[in-house]
Amino acid sequence: MNIAELAGNKLSVLFFAQALNIPLTNEQITEFFIKTCFMNYFDLQHILAELVESQHLVHMEGRQNHYYTLTDKGREALDFFQSRIDLHTRQDILEYANKNRDRLRNESQLTADYKRLDNSEYEVMLRVMEDDTVLLELKVNVINVTQAKAICSNWKSRAPEVYKKVMESLI
Repeated sequence: MNIAELAGNKLSVLFFAQALNIPLTNEQITEFFIKTCFMNYFDLQHILAELVESQHLVHMEGRQNHYYTLTDKGREALDFFQSRIDLHTRQDILEYANKNRDRLRNESQLTADYKRLDNSEYEVMLRVMEDDTVLLELKVNVINVTQAKAICSNWKSRAPEVYKKVMESLI
């Protein structure tokens, strides 16, 4: 990859983060860039690492997921160099952002994970977030992996209801 192509790819990643304007997981960023064939997986991972190192993106580490967000330095770079991003690429990113923003926000705002504690017990960790703020975090111990998986798979659809009931019960 030549220097101009590398710079264009970095700017495209920054533009993607700006267009969505939500914390993004590596998987969410990778999904777009790999599916659209803008760059391969290894180049993208290298670019993400460089953008974090140069402080154009910040990499926030959560307990279950890690998120990337655009920094002020990243915004400034886009203000100066956005015109260097191919028009077709910018249009594809904006179209994708408009169609997928709500889905991606929901994916990153409701998290569910589990871990094995010992031979017969699992801890399920559930979280509801709004932007960078944790609104609700639950840890539940269950007796088998089947229960842990079921709780995790049901969390996305039931989290709003659970959050509402918890808040109604406490207020």
